[in-house]
Amino acid sequence: MVIFMSLDGRFIHFLCAELSGDLAGGRIQKVYQLSRTDFLLVIRNDRITNQLYLSLSTTYPRLYLTKLHYDKPETPSGFCMLLRKHLEGSLVESITALAGDRIVKVAIKGHDDLGGEINYRLFLEILGRYANLVLTDLDDRIIDAFIRIGPFDNNQRTIEKGALYLPPFDNKTNPENLDEALLVLEGMADITPKNLIANFRGISPLCANYLASPPAMTSISDHFTSFVKSIKPKPTLAHVDGKLKFYYFDLFYDNEKVHFPTLSALLEEVYADLGREERLRQISKNLLQFVKRELERNLVKLEKLTTDLEVARGADHLRQKGDLILANLYNIKSHQDKLIASAFETDAVIEIPLDPLMTPIQNANQYFKRYKKMRTSVAHIEEQINLTKQEIRYFSLIDSQIQYASQPDLDEISEELSQRGFTRKRIVRHKRKQPRYDTYYDALGKEILVGKNNLQNDFITHQVAKPEEWWFHTKDYHGAHVVVRDTGALQETTIRTAAQLASFFSKGRHSASVPVDYTKKRFVKKIFGELGSFVNYQNHKTIYIDPDKEFIEKLKRKTK
Repeated sequence: MVIFMSLDGRFIHFLCAELSGDLAGGRIQKVYQLSRTDFLLVIRNDRITNQLYLSLSTTYPRLYLTKLHYDKPETPSGFCMLLRKHLEGSLVESITALAGDRIVKVAIKGHDDLGGEINYRLFLEILGRYANLVLTDLDDRIIDAFIRIGPFDNNQRTIEKGALYLPPFDNKTNPENLDEALLVLEGMADITPKNLIANFRGISPLCANYLASPPAMTSISDHFTSFVKSIKPKPTLAHVDGKLKFYYFDLFYDNEKVHFPTLSALLEEVYADLGREERLRQISKNLLQFVKRELERNLVKLEKLTTDLEVARGADHLRQKGDLILANLYNIKSHQDKLIASAFETDAVIEIPLDPLMTPIQNANQYFKRYKKMRTSVAHIEEQINLTKQEIRYFSLIDSQIQYASQPDLDEISEELSQRGFTRKRIVRHKRKQPRYDTYYDALGKEILVGKNNLQNDFITHQVAKPEEWWFHTKDYHGAHVVVRDTGALQETTIRTAAQLASFFSKGRHSASVPVDYTKKRFVKKIFGELGSFVNYQNHKTIYIDPDKEFIEKLKRKTK
């Protein structure tokens, strides 16, 4: 689904009012950095714990309150540590939008090391590829910023430590200055969406189209005045011409639409999946690039080895040439550079190159030596082909596991790659004693374990699962190992739930009628010497299932 970006200045104005009502007076308990561009502020207010999500994504910059659970990286960046130092333990005084633009100011009151009061300002600039987060003191002197802009990088603004923070305003009119805005409207020769965007700050194309088309019998001035003064938030999400559009009030007329109780609830609905996918893309980008590079390298290597093997297996012609030289010793003259002879089996005429500096016997021995070397290399090349195919299977498996991995899953994949010597060993400060894995419960309360990488798969299959418990895996796709903690006969509800989990956390998650095999764990054996979590199994049954994302999301889950 294509998202039509509607997070403009007017939306931000009402969003800030909503956030300030929920968070003003609250204490910032923790600051997390979820990915390179995404931050989470945990704020406790009126005995309610709130999570304020801030994203500096160049594609979808945003902020809103969220109720979702997020994986927190163990090693925050330097900028995150700076925010923790200044903001944790401080109080949120207010959240406001600046001059009708997409600039959010969070006023914060804290204390210094001696207990004295100190005030901060946190500016979030929701400006697409120029999105930024800037921390200043009470006088707007910059303490630090997510993205610094030097004096020679931009002739209008400098974002550096100690510099004065200047918002990136333009010469457009703020719609909230109604008298000035109406004068601008009167001076416009043609009221079009394009002209409205060019003259007024913080107006998106969606809003401009609404303003340029007033209801019948309503002047453009009255329509604009009503828009500024009267319209109150009614968060709305609509499907319009194959696009997902949203705004802080309902301007979608007869389209298919849904209303939300708060603007944060609307934004969470719009961005929850997109944000998760984007965070994981940021986190997994280098890992995925490495895996793709290794796959490509091994595929090229396999092609070359296959060619070498064909050449090595066709080395009989070298032995034949040596035999023909020995059979024609007395026909070869000194310093002769070739021999024309008939093959023994076919009587075909063969031209055999000779080294004129060698005797006939030496030339024959050279052919025999090359023949022996190539025949000996066959076993070595076959071994290399098997190892290369094994690595291709392994990296294909890793590639599929990255597609549905969470941030901790990716950490374990990185750890596995370093343990196997594919990447440089990482320093892990708090190493877990055992791999993580997810636990789900079906409608009957049956416990189901899901491993989403090789470490987790090996652990739940070969260490946690008991011999008589049930094991599930997709038949034709790389995917998760799934274990049902039940030794008796399974009811259909449990079988279908486990099959859903196995199919969804596999490379077939976007396919239909995915085959899932299931059997007792005692019939599952690890393949000795194989990289990854590959197994052999027998005595299995097969169920065909359509992966259902909504079904998976509704299952009760916990992570160990």
